[in-house]
Amino acid sequence: MEVHHHSHSSRKKWTHYFWEFLMLFLAVFCGFLAEYKLEQTIERHREKEYMQLMVEDLKKDTANINTMVAGNRVLIRGLDSLLDLLSNPQSDSNYPRKLFTYSLKYTYWYMPIQFSELTLSQLKYNGGFRLIKKSTVASGILQYDQGLDACKYNYDLLLHYFHTFEATNKELFNMSLARTAFKAIENDFTTVFLPYTEFEKLVPEGTYIEKMDAALFSRYHDDVLYYQTTLSNLTNIVASQKSSSDSLLQLIKTNYRLKD
Repeated sequence: MEVHHHSHSSRKKWTHYFWEFLMLFLAVFCGFLAEYKLEQTIERHREKEYMQLMVEDLKKDTANINTMVAGNRVLIRGLDSLLDLLSNPQSDSNYPRKLFTYSLKYTYWYMPIQFSELTLSQLKYNGGFRLIKKSTVASGILQYDQGLDACKYNYDLLLHYFHTFEATNKELFNMSLARTAFKAIENDFTTVFLPYTEFEKLVPEGTYIEKMDAALFSRYHDDVLYYQTTLSNLTNIVASQKSSSDSLLQLIKTNYRLKD
């Protein structure tokens, strides 16, 4: 009778399992570190891209602010002249024409401001803000955003007073005589910056004032004054926003080593 012997494999020591576990753990851990490092690299790259886009937006804002402030300060000075005429009525026959011409030249327009908010909106609403790791830059962007809100609020006030005096303007003046001047301005906006003597050539002869009513003159004066005051406030706030823009621009360029 044959006898079969059972073969017994040698048992592995506990240290063998320990090393297997350790190697597996290290492999998983190194993979996690590599993935984390890659994610961090991608986020830092996206952060810098956002900041580069923010710099471009701020440059556009600065140019737009300069144009808006310069144009509106010309307008504000012109409105001073119009208010002086309204405050000091004159008996000479040229007074109605002069008053009408000043009104056309300085109440038909104002310089609006359009801020470049695309990158800022992405940071606020697409989760990009969490990528900004530099606290001073994050604070600067938030402060700049608050300044934009102040500009928008005062711009809404300006529209209100603009439409208020516009209604009185139509009640006071014969606006059919404004057609030539309006067409010239629509074809070339810089027409409003012509010297008074040149701009006056766009105004035909006619009856400029519908009603010589002292109460209406007084109401028109007050409406223009409120409009001018609001425009002046808005212009000063936007000018302050330029300082904020310049500071933020420099802060971003310094922290992220960005060049022009």
